[in-house]
Amino acid sequence: MKKSSTFLNLLSVLLLAAAVVAVIFFVNPMQSEVDDMKLQLDEKEAELADLTSQVAALEAMREELGSSGVSEEKLLLQVPEGVDQDQLIADMADLASEAGVDLHGMSFSAIEGDQTGAIAISASFDGNYQDLIGFLESIEKNGRKLRVRSINVQLFEESSVARANFSLLIEAYYQ
Repeated sequence: MKKSSTFLNLLSVLLLAAAVVAVIFFVNPMQSEVDDMKLQLDEKEAELADLTSQVAALEAMREELGSSGVSEEKLLLQVPEGVDQDQLIADMADLASEAGVDLHGMSFSAIEGDQTGAIAISASFDGNYQDLIGFLESIEKNGRKLRVRSINVQLFEESSVARANFSLLIEAYYQ
């Protein structure tokens, strides 16, 4: 019986020694891999924190841009790409008819020395004074950016009705 307990004690010591040797040979080399993975994890966490801060900054900019009410589509409507004279003529004719003004003629010319992307429009209209005011208000409300540079008004009477012949110099903007 003593022999078997000594054998069992010796066997347990040998198994313990084998476990220690296994830990030294198998787990220690893996420890360097674990350390490398911890370093990679720390780098990835730093990258994640940086990207998270960038995303937060971009979202703040998007909210700020969205709150200003300006969108790319709206900007392109206000200041379209290219002069688009056909659309300008149609817009001016529509604005004139809505305001009850007769459009007699329009001419376009480049603005000398101007690098802002604007074209000058000279247009003449007939109507009464209230029609002129309505027409100018419709220009202000128009989707495209237009700027009235000068107004020339000539009043006359036609069949005892006060009428006005007015000429406008307007700038239309484009990209």
